[in-house]
Amino acid sequence: MASGVCAMMVSSNELQMLVLKACRGVGVPVAQAQEVAVALAQTPQALGALLPHLAQPMKAAKFDFSAGLSVHDASLLRDFSACADAASLGVQPVRLCGIAGCDLAHALAHSRGLSIAGEGADVVFTGPVPLPSQGARCSVVPEIWQQISHFAALTYVPETDASRLGGAGAGLSDND
Repeated sequence: MASGVCAMMVSSNELQMLVLKACRGVGVPVAQAQEVAVALAQTPQALGALLPHLAQPMKAAKFDFSAGLSVHDASLLRDFSACADAASLGVQPVRLCGIAGCDLAHALAHSRGLSIAGEGADVVFTGPVPLPSQGARCSVVPEIWQQISHFAALTYVPETDASRLGGAGAGLSDND
């Protein structure tokens, strides 16, 4: 973290839930969103690298199995887990095309016990590494937390009488 930047302490559970909601808010499937959340709870210093991927529209990926596995038009948030599964099963080489290696990609790989390397604009899976341990608390830059909270808010139900009648919140009368 840069000097002069004030950090806030959050639990790994808080971090996981915020990242999960942010990923779901932009349309990442549940299982992949959970994987991203777990990886960032283990490597919170990569949290800032999540922001560009949340802001990026997801295109339909093209999977090419002609020589190992190459994924074109990939979304790191959505398609990483399929590549990690293939690499874990011994598929060689496994390549995410057009996604430069970043802290987020390394955090995702590390949480799966894998290593990656950048080859030009691609990420290539290179082998196994020891699995990391879970942390209890982590330091987060408040501005990054706020930006990710914005994406998480995309999952919230609008506050209307109709939504409360449908079961959101405490309903029309809260007399607990």
